[in-house]
Amino acid sequence: MILRKVKFECNKYKVGLFPVAKYSRILSFLPSATEIIFELGLEDLLKGVTHECTHPKQAMKIPKIIKPTISFNEMNSSQIDKKVREMSIRGEPLFKIDINKIREIKPDLIISQNMCSVCAPFDKEIQATFRILGYHPHNLVLNPTNLFEILQSILVLGKELGRTQEASKITLQLQERINTIKAILQESKNIHLLENRPKVMCLDWLEPFYLAGHWIPDMLDIVGAKGLNGQGGLDSQLINTLKILELNPDKVVIMPCGFDITRSQKEYHQIKDSNWDSLRANKKKEIYIVNPNAYFSKPSPRIVTGIEILSKIVNPEAFEQIKIPKSSFCRV
Repeated sequence: MILRKVKFECNKYKVGLFPVAKYSRILSFLPSATEIIFELGLEDLLKGVTHECTHPKQAMKIPKIIKPTISFNEMNSSQIDKKVREMSIRGEPLFKIDINKIREIKPDLIISQNMCSVCAPFDKEIQATFRILGYHPHNLVLNPTNLFEILQSILVLGKELGRTQEASKITLQLQERINTIKAILQESKNIHLLENRPKVMCLDWLEPFYLAGHWIPDMLDIVGAKGLNGQGGLDSQLINTLKILELNPDKVVIMPCGFDITRSQKEYHQIKDSNWDSLRANKKKEIYIVNPNAYFSKPSPRIVTGIEILSKIVNPEAFEQIKIPKSSFCRV
């Protein structure tokens, strides 16, 4: 059995591009896709996921068909950065495929990405899976790089799985929450509550420092911040503390990619840099730590919760009425 491979970039998304297809054995190599499938009520079709597919909790009961080759949980951000670079130079794999499990599942759809080789299984893992199976299952590649594309990916996946109406409903609800933030922001401007937009910087790695890219600049713009993270849709950018000091943010949000809030706090307190100590945000105690793995690192529906969290950080007075999960951020 040979099925076509479907590959597209999010900026080419068009609802209705694919015919309705029915699947019974889905492998998700992408945590955000796993979350969307649960939102669509199709979790029974998921037969294999990755070690990063931890939300909702039910996803953790699904067989893990891919795991990391090393334990990143035992390393700090500096050690992880060094190890990944070394493995990349040597051509060593970051992920290990459960060959027997994949053969047993006999998937008819694999959902993957080719945007980041560290965050989730990449092209080479997909090709290895094809070789293991001896046939090419339908392969849906999702690469959202900005907020618009995240919402579009929900519609595309819903269309592919025959749940167009459900996907549209989910997307509409998310857009309504975004529109609520925008309406509050506009009202705040009208009453001069936001005359001075705070300069906000989001860092998604700490050793070395990286300016968070992709959808983070879009999120900052929506909540009324004067974002220092550049243009949306681009990769995260390496930055040193001298440049951070030059930009001199009013607020800094710490969100190491893939970390939870506890691990992010631990990483933050390992920073030892005199330039960092000189930051205005640091002196004014305007450093915030969020839960990146839940609300910022993954292009899933929970990104909208991340926008709501940022609104409370950027201007808590204006966005007082916005409700967010308990303990979803802390002030250092």
